[in-house]
Amino acid sequence: MPEESPRYLLDSSVLFSLDDGNVLDILWDLHCSWCTTDLILAEWETVDTDSLIRSGLISLSLSDDDIAEIFRISPQYRKIKPSDLSLFLYASDHRDYCVITGDKRLRALCEGAGIPVHGVLWILDLINERQLLSRQALVVALQAMIECGNYLPDPDCRERVEQWELEG
Repeated sequence: MPEESPRYLLDSSVLFSLDDGNVLDILWDLHCSWCTTDLILAEWETVDTDSLIRSGLISLSLSDDDIAEIFRISPQYRKIKPSDLSLFLYASDHRDYCVITGDKRLRALCEGAGIPVHGVLWILDLINERQLLSRQALVVALQAMIECGNYLPDPDCRERVEQWELEG
């Protein structure tokens, strides 16, 4: 039986970063299973979540037991928002999911639990690998994300910009 491809749980910061870089629409061209929890969707006041769902974002509903568990463990992880903890909890219970986050605390929690985790730069690398944008367009997108105040690791960004400009 073939192994199912991983599904990706997106946190808010990743979607906002992609939107700031004007590459959110390309996410759907990657033909991956992009998901998030209903708690993440509920916190987006300025985003047309219906449009994201029509584009292909899968909203995962949490059970009452899951929500109770999030609030039980929240004091232990005070610096991680309960909505972000929902991604950790979901991925803990569903091992075929990978968390995509810009939150270093959530990243560390997932890594410690053996949950695969990536960030927005990984998505840009995937866009590059699949040649969905020119390297120059990727540089522009990454620079726009940085200019909009998205925290992205400076050395990793510089490395990509240099590589993409060289190969561009």
